[in-house]
Amino acid sequence: MSFQELENSVSSVLLIEDSRAQALAITSMLNNSPVETVVATSLASGLLKLAEQEFDVILLDLSLPDSHGLDTLVAVRNCAPGTPIVVLSAMDEVEEAIELGAQEYLLKEEVTPVILRRAMTRARARLRKKNAESERLRVYEEREDFMATITHDLKNPIIGSNRILDLLVQHKLGALTDQQTEILAAIKSSNDVLLEMICNFLDVYRNEKDMHEISLEIIDMRAVTAKHLRGILPLLADRGIKLEVQLAQEEVNIRADRCSITRVLDNLIGNAIKFVPDGGTILVKLEKQNPREALFQVSDSGPGIPKEEQHYVFQRFWRSRKTRANNSGTGLGLYLCQQIIEAHKGTISCEAEESKGTTFTVRLPLAA
Repeated sequence: MSFQELENSVSSVLLIEDSRAQALAITSMLNNSPVETVVATSLASGLLKLAEQEFDVILLDLSLPDSHGLDTLVAVRNCAPGTPIVVLSAMDEVEEAIELGAQEYLLKEEVTPVILRRAMTRARARLRKKNAESERLRVYEEREDFMATITHDLKNPIIGSNRILDLLVQHKLGALTDQQTEILAAIKSSNDVLLEMICNFLDVYRNEKDMHEISLEIIDMRAVTAKHLRGILPLLADRGIKLEVQLAQEEVNIRADRCSITRVLDNLIGNAIKFVPDGGTILVKLEKQNPREALFQVSDSGPGIPKEEQHYVFQRFWRSRKTRANNSGTGLGLYLCQQIIEAHKGTISCEAEESKGTTFTVRLPLAA
């Protein structure tokens, strides 16, 4: 709303003033405006008017028969916290009045019709801004509480149950039949999917709200990639997936947050494993593209991505129509990868051919 629109929106004013002469002077200043002015000659009558009716602005004299000084302001503010207050006084107590909740403070001898109308408008604008900030803070705190709830009430119990399932599957709590072991492994697999969803939600939230603290250090992408690949070999073997690895012969050092970059590797390689068919092929490539840039690629022989969908792969909650029915997920993994890579001054892109596979390419600046 513009300043002029805000000024024209003042339609009802409560004037709390015990001096008839002052009240007449103030009301006459407002006669040229389409404003309904209600006059109260004491604090008690003013509070009664506020209980009966809502006003756009309160004009308040601090020296009244039944109240004096800033206590008058406090009483009115407590009665009508959502209504802007313009203090009219013969005493200069502007700092204290503003501190106690007044939006504007005018010395009576300086008041003119223009000054009065502008003061009322500024008072409304300031209160609107204050209320908007309070609402923003309230929403922020609710989000913080919600994310804390997700972490504590959802994530931690899943981690705890997975530890127990691991002990059971490894027969450390007693012997199990093959069927029982298979069922427990399936439960753990479902837990892992849910845990990944929760972690993605948390990471996206932190990155979008600038809460994710990136701790930069010099890391060797070659070592990080090799370590990650060693961890997935048993899973690939179970499904007969062929892993082709083309890693640089020398260190590929970048300045990055280790946890964040590991998350990118996990998401990209995890996607390849998820969508490649049993017996398919995954290619992981890392090299120095040039003296200033590292190139990391993950290619798979999966179903690919339709051309018309490739533009959307890094959007939040995107999932391919070809695969969403058969694969669980939030559609946040690739979005999170893009956020992390861009935070590291890099780029990520996707090339895919339907029914022939997909390649994700990450480019990151090499450490100086």
